[in-house]
Formats: sequence, C-alpha cells, structure tokens
Amino acid sequence: MQPEMRLDRPVKAYERWLKRIPWVYSSAVLDEAEPTREDDRHRIATMRNYRSLMPLAHDARKPMFDLRPADGALGSTQQYVKTCFREFQTLSREVLARIGEPPEDACPPSPTDRH
Repeated sequence: MQPEMRLDRPVKAYERWLKRIPWVYSSAVLDEAEPTREDDRHRIATMRNYRSLMPLAHDARKPMFDLRPADGALGSTQQYVKTCFREFQTLSREVLARIGEPPEDACPPSPTDRH
C-alpha cells in the first residue's frame, strides 16, 4: 500500500524526497552550491501520483490523460482523467514558457474539446 499524497501537505514518506530534489538538482545538474530552503525558482510543479489511472493507461497503451470510457475510464475516473489532462497541460505550458516557446501551438485541445 502506498500512502496517499496530498498536494497541500505531502506525507512524511514523500516529503523527505521532495526536500532532496532541489539539493540534488542544484548540485548534480546545475553544478551549483546547495540551494537555500526558500530558493524555489526551479520548481515547475508537484504532480499527483495518478496510481489508479496507470493500470488503465498500460492496458490501453496510451497516456493517462487520453483515456476514454472505452479504455475503462468510466464515471468519476473520467473526471480524474480530465484533471490529469489539465495538470499535464499546465506543466507542459510552464516548461514551454521557461524555454521561451509559445504555448498555444504546442498543447493539444483538452479531451472535452475533441469530438
């Protein structure tokens, strides 16, 4: 069993790893000194686990955010797929903004916009 992750306050098991990420990124990737506790300039997002969507995505051989009722994403699971899509879209737009690319051309329409 995995502990449930909350975006407002991660559980202790995840909090330890979330605190290590800025240090490892600064030292191993950027070759900089250890960041201060308040230095959050490289954080892009904190993503949910989406563990209930992963088995469906594996079976359907498609991304979690593109699952359809035919893939087994029924009822509240379909709402979870839409939440997943919005969060990944926000993440991709933030990454594109940070590298200086226009976000409108690179992000597909949401699942509710498609026919």
